[in-house]
Amino acid sequence: MKKIFILCALLITMFTSVCGAEPVSSYCKLDQSKWLWLSSTDFQGTFFDYTSVEKVPDKNEKKVWVCTYTWVDDTFGKGMHYVFVRYGINYDNNTAYMEKGAVQDENLNTIKSYDKLKYNPQPIKSGTVLDRLAKRVATFGNGDK
Repeated sequence: MKKIFILCALLITMFTSVCGAEPVSSYCKLDQSKWLWLSSTDFQGTFFDYTSVEKVPDKNEKKVWVCTYTWVDDTFGKGMHYVFVRYGINYDNNTAYMEKGAVQDENLNTIKSYDKLKYNPQPIKSGTVLDRLAKRVATFGNGDK
């Protein structure tokens, strides 16, 4: 439970502002043909997998994988880490929730996996990275770029 709280706190912190640094880092190992840039700072970058965008049947909702790479020195080790989270975005009430996720090391080996995170929709605040994600994902269908 403590690790889920730490993961959620880390992700909420990452989505509180939008920065305009360079979109691709030389040390980011994500496949740039499917991971599109959302935001970056000197210490982290956030991308979403446009090929994973999925419309939820009979709802004004979409799901998408998001990855944030960041340098850490914590219980997961020291070095570049990738935090993957599958988000659900509800456009009727402008909320988002985390469905599942994983933390991977700099070699993209999974350190920790979260198969089912607690359903806890949060409002999408204007001007945040999550707001940018919701707007970008709204224009995608299944597999469109």
